[in-house]
Amino acid sequence: MESFGLMSTDASHVVIGYSVFDTSEECYEYNENACLIAATLDGAKRVLSNAMMSPQDAEFHSVSWDDLLRDFGCSGGEYAMEADAFARFHKLAQEHGVSFEAEADDGDESVMVVEIHRRFLTPDPDR
Repeated sequence: MESFGLMSTDASHVVIGYSVFDTSEECYEYNENACLIAATLDGAKRVLSNAMMSPQDAEFHSVSWDDLLRDFGCSGGEYAMEADAFARFHKLAQEHGVSFEAEADDGDESVMVVEIHRRFLTPDPDR
């Protein structure tokens, strides 16, 4: 069971959303320079329907709070989040004092482009 936006003693496992990974290209789906994060698994499946990758090459990965702070998708802390994913992120960022910049993607508030300030990003030990 995913813990969307529910605070627990360990916020690192709170799921912010889902991303689509292209196994043939070994990269995540991007919105320009920002790793794209859908609010739900169904949203990620809609992203796939508009992506240039083959459906058989796609994997859906959940994205947690901890993943974002470890520079998930190697995007330099820049993410394009659907509105509900952004709301979960924003709540946790406020609770944990993580600063960031955010703006609507081309004026469309259904997708927020977020850049987490680099001082909050930590290296991913798995890379």
